[in-house]
Amino acid sequence: MKEFKRVFKKINTHDFITFLFFPILLIVTLIAIRSFEFTQARYESEVEMSVAPNLAFFLVDVGTESGTIKLASMVPREDAYTYEFTVSNFKDSKRANVDLTYSIEIITTTNMPLDFKIYKGVNSTVDEIDSDTITTDANGVFYRHLVINDVSTMPYNANTTDTYTLWVYFSEDNVGNAEAYAGVIDLVDIKINAEQVV
Repeated sequence: MKEFKRVFKKINTHDFITFLFFPILLIVTLIAIRSFEFTQARYESEVEMSVAPNLAFFLVDVGTESGTIKLASMVPREDAYTYEFTVSNFKDSKRANVDLTYSIEIITTTNMPLDFKIYKGVNSTVDEIDSDTITTDANGVFYRHLVINDVSTMPYNANTTDTYTLWVYFSEDNVGNAEAYAGVIDLVDIKINAEQVV
């Protein structure tokens, strides 16, 4: 014990604290940076997972069903962002008790220069969009309307589900302006209008 005290007295306390403080500060800084990188990677992974939600519409009666897809954290690229949605004439044990026809209208907020295509079925290569127009409301806000006029029919005596895929293109031509669209969100409102077959 006396040896230990003697050695400790010979150590310059100021130098000891200086040499100990900086390595500890460096270690703490490195741990903080690694923690930030892990958190950022997890956030980006969660954002990527939330980019392509599946929407399900259930037409068990005449009327309109709607759902919204939020397009965020998009970057210009060659491949399309894809979003699947389904239209069914049943939900759980309840099914429409009349034959229904339905049409689809998609309204976007035009905040980003995007191109859209809609495919019905799994392997379809035919774009279903019949009209693509832009309108302005009283406040001068622009909206884009994509309409599928060809109605689909669902018979009341069978559970039926139609699957659609919305392809959203953010062209690589916008790479030079990518920073201008960072943090910009475009909303896509999908409306399914169901009517009774007469």
